[in-house]
Amino acid sequence: MDRQFRPRVQTRRSAFTLVELLAVIAIIALLAGLLIPVIASSSRAARASACLANVRALQMAHLSYAEEHKGFLADARLPHGGADLGSAESFVATLQPFLDNQLQVMRSPLDGSPHWSVEMGGSGVPVTGSTSRFRRTSYGINNHLSREFSALGALDPARVTDRIGRIPNPAMTVHTVCMATTGDFAGADHPHVEEWGEGAASAMIARTQLSIASVGGTPAADARSNYGFADGHVATEMFGRVYASEQANAFDPFAARTFRP
Repeated sequence: MDRQFRPRVQTRRSAFTLVELLAVIAIIALLAGLLIPVIASSSRAARASACLANVRALQMAHLSYAEEHKGFLADARLPHGGADLGSAESFVATLQPFLDNQLQVMRSPLDGSPHWSVEMGGSGVPVTGSTSRFRRTSYGINNHLSREFSALGALDPARVTDRIGRIPNPAMTVHTVCMATTGDFAGADHPHVEEWGEGAASAMIARTQLSIASVGGTPAADARSNYGFADGHVATEMFGRVYASEQANAFDPFAARTFRP
């Protein structure tokens, strides 16, 4: 019986050509270029939100402290240079009983300062002007609400606003701030608002003491950071909305009464 002749059918194997492969790589690179900034932005927004939660926890702790201490607020004592002024009396220490997770609350997830000790997961670089002093908090308190560093109280003890009852408008008065991560104030727990002056230069001076752009913006009036207010509420605000001049700002409790940014 004759075998039936069947022609062999050659099958061609499908494969990417070099051009197709390069096209796929280009598309992946394009998508990555679009997604990476979105992911980075989402990550920073999450960290900013966590920082704001820390500020809220500190404000609640301050109010709880005041309730147990006849209205007096916890004080600032960590220096921005020079000798220890009694760090055990800083709010970093005195608010501990009122915080559920003191170590987490005191360190902002936005804080990349090199001045945290190695034990605290930092780089172990001492703060400026010191060989053994390290950062203990990302946050500080408005020195106008401090007993030790009150500029108004230095001129007139009757104007010390170191307790809730002496603050004319707590809802308009900044209490908790984000401290500068480097420089002379990196180891302090308070700024010196009375040094900021007037106009555009005020933001440039303030940025050496506070992290005024921790949430975003440029280090000027549009810089954004997290702030806690003496009545307990918190907000992310532009610097220009909390400080305009020596006479118009949300730090000086007496100026804050009528300050409308």
